[in-house]
Amino acid sequence: MSPASDAMALDGSGRAQMRLVLKTAVLLFTALSAAAALIATPVVTLAVTLAATALIMGGTSHPLSVPEDTPEFIAGYVHNAAGDYIAPSGLCGAGCPLVAVHTPEEIKFVTGWKDMTFDQSVALGRQNLNDCVQGRPCTVTLAPYTQTGPPRTVSDSAYVVYSYSESSTVATDEKRYLIAHPAPADVSFLMLANPNRPNGGILERFAGVHIPILGVTFNGATPTDSPRSAPLTTVDIARQYDGWADFPTNPLNLLSDLNALVGTVLVHGNYFGVGTPELQGQYQDTTYYLVPTPVVPLLMPLTWIPLGGRALAIALDPALRVLVETGYDRTTNPGAPTPARYFYVPNLVHAAVDFAVAVPTGWDNAISYLTHNPTLRPFHTKVPDSPYGVGGPPVYTNAVDPYGDPTPYAATPSTAEAAPAAVLQRRGREHMPQTAPDSPNDAALQDVPDVRPEDGTVPPEGTAEAPVTTAADPSPELIDRGIDVGGADDGKDSQGQRPAPAVRTGPRQTFHQQRHIQHVAHRARPHQPR
Repeated sequence: MSPASDAMALDGSGRAQMRLVLKTAVLLFTALSAAAALIATPVVTLAVTLAATALIMGGTSHPLSVPEDTPEFIAGYVHNAAGDYIAPSGLCGAGCPLVAVHTPEEIKFVTGWKDMTFDQSVALGRQNLNDCVQGRPCTVTLAPYTQTGPPRTVSDSAYVVYSYSESSTVATDEKRYLIAHPAPADVSFLMLANPNRPNGGILERFAGVHIPILGVTFNGATPTDSPRSAPLTTVDIARQYDGWADFPTNPLNLLSDLNALVGTVLVHGNYFGVGTPELQGQYQDTTYYLVPTPVVPLLMPLTWIPLGGRALAIALDPALRVLVETGYDRTTNPGAPTPARYFYVPNLVHAAVDFAVAVPTGWDNAISYLTHNPTLRPFHTKVPDSPYGVGGPPVYTNAVDPYGDPTPYAATPSTAEAAPAAVLQRRGREHMPQTAPDSPNDAALQDVPDVRPEDGTVPPEGTAEAPVTTAADPSPELIDRGIDVGGADDGKDSQGQRPAPAVRTGPRQTFHQQRHIQHVAHRARPHQPR
C-alpha cells in the first residue's frame, strides 16, 4: 500500500503535500480499523546468473506509463531501480533489459475521487504483469519512454519482477498465482517497501480485515513456499520504520505506531541511495534485508532546523529509539507470518536499563558529531552496534528452511548525511564504490528482449518502440538535495529524479563473505532480549 511512495515523484507541487497527508490519514484509519476488527473477532536458492528481462513496476500514483508519468521520471526511476537494486541483487545477470510495466497504482480517495479502489487496482495490475510473464501481449513502456502501448509481447526465458510499495502487493498476488500455476519461464522477485512482508507488512499485521470504503483487503503475507524444484527466488527489502513494511508488532504501543505513521511520510517515499541493506534472514525461497534508519522518524523534523537541530535529533535518538523498539519483536524471522500481537510486551527491566544507558549515549553521539571526532565521548558510552539501539538484538535472525545461500546484495553509497561518524563506523558498513562508466553504453544493461506488438510485427530499427536500455541523466537541477539524516525525503520527490547510477554487474562474493562473517559474529555474541 504505497502511500508516501509516492512521495516518489509528485513534482514538488502542493499536490505532493496533500497526497502525503491523505495517505498518512489512510494508514491511520486502516490501522485503527483493522486493530479494532481483530480485537473484536477471535482471531533461497543461489541468485540467477543468466540474463533475464526486468519487469519494473512503480508505486501508488506512478503507473510508469505516459502521460500519467513523464518520460524523464520513468527513465530515472527505471535506471535507479536497476543501479540500486536489480544489478546489485544479481538476480538479472549481466545485460539485463529493462521494461517498465504498466500497473494502475490507484487508491480511491487518495489518488483521485473517481479512481479504482486498492483491490481493483491491484487486480488489474496483476493481470497485466501476468500477461508479460506468460509471454502474452501486455502494456509496457519502453525506452526512451515517450509512449505507452499498444500491447506487445516481451519474450524471454526468465524474468525478474521489480516492485515497490503498492506494486509489491501486485507482485505478491502474482507469486501466489505462479505457485499454483507455474509459468513456462523462470521468474524471480525483488520487492521493496512490501505491505505484505510476512513480519512487518501492514497487510499481514491485520490479515483478514476488509475496509469497504477504501476497497482495501488485508490479504496476508507474501508466500515463501514455492516449489524447491522451480523456486520463485525472492528478495524483500524494507527500510526501518517504514510504516507500510515495518509496522509495530504490538499496535497498542501508541508511540511505536506514531513513529511508523511519520515513517510513511518521511521514510517510505524514498528507497534510492539511502544506505546499505543488512541481511535479516532467510525463509524458504526468500532473502530479507533491512535498511537501517539513523534517526527515528519522530525526530527527523528536528534535522530541518538550522544551527543545532541535527545535533539535538542525534542526542535524543538513542533514548527515543529504545522506547519505540518496545513495540517491536525483532527476534522473529522477517519471513515468519506475524499478525498483530496485542499482548506483546518486552522485558521491561531490560528496557529500563537500556533507556538509562541510552540517555548519555545520545549526549556522546551529539558531542562526537559536533566536534567531528568519533573518539570524543566524555560520558564513556559505547556506540550501539544494532540499528535497534542500545541493548537491541542483531539484525540477522538466522535462516528457516532456506532453499540455498542468501541472494547477495551490494548497495550504492548512502546519501544520508547527518549520522555521526561514530554511528557509521560502528557497524562496519562497506559501501561499494560507484565508478563512472567508460562510455554511456557501459552504464546500460544492453541486451534487449524479443519485443513485438500485439499483431506480431517487429518495429523498424530506430523507431521509438525499439527497446533502448539507456537513458539520459536528468539535469542537475532535478536532483533532490533535501535528504535528511534518516535518508528520508524532504517532501519533494527524488525517486526517479537522480542521475542514473553506474550499473554494477561484477562479482559480489566479497560483500557476501563479509556479511557471513558479521552473521557468525552476531550469533556468537550473547544477547539478553528486552
